[in-house]
Amino acid sequence: MILHCPCCHAQYSIEALTQDAAARELLGMRGTMPPSLLSYLTLFRSEKRALSFERALKLAKEALQLSADPAQLEAAMAETVEAMRTKREQGQGTALKNHNYLKKVLGSTPTASASTSALVTSDDSGARPAARSKTASAIGRLENWKRG
Repeated sequence: MILHCPCCHAQYSIEALTQDAAARELLGMRGTMPPSLLSYLTLFRSEKRALSFERALKLAKEALQLSADPAQLEAAMAETVEAMRTKREQGQGTALKNHNYLKKVLGSTPTASASTSALVTSDDSGARPAARSKTASAIGRLENWKRG
């Protein structure tokens, strides 16, 4: 079976792809990984060099271990991707070297249960909740809608 790249129209054999152990494992994880993980992994690709399957697999495994809450991790990854793409469009962003930015976003993102309770109850202190990106807010609303 031949795959065609939608960008450069290059042809690539799926058999050759599955010969690489890291590529095979990464493809196997695709069904269980958060939807924004692949977009997050593209942030590690430099302008001049493609991301190897081995590095992508290592980064994916490391990222998945950062949070036990899949909804929180998904929201943090989506927010990271949005922020880094905005920086790149402004000419300020470069390829990520590690997960520190995602860790910082995870630290500032409330857990799913905390965000649900913040939406349902009001705070007696009168303080406003921390601002969140539109993507993170939309993901939170979808999670709340899913819960019923």
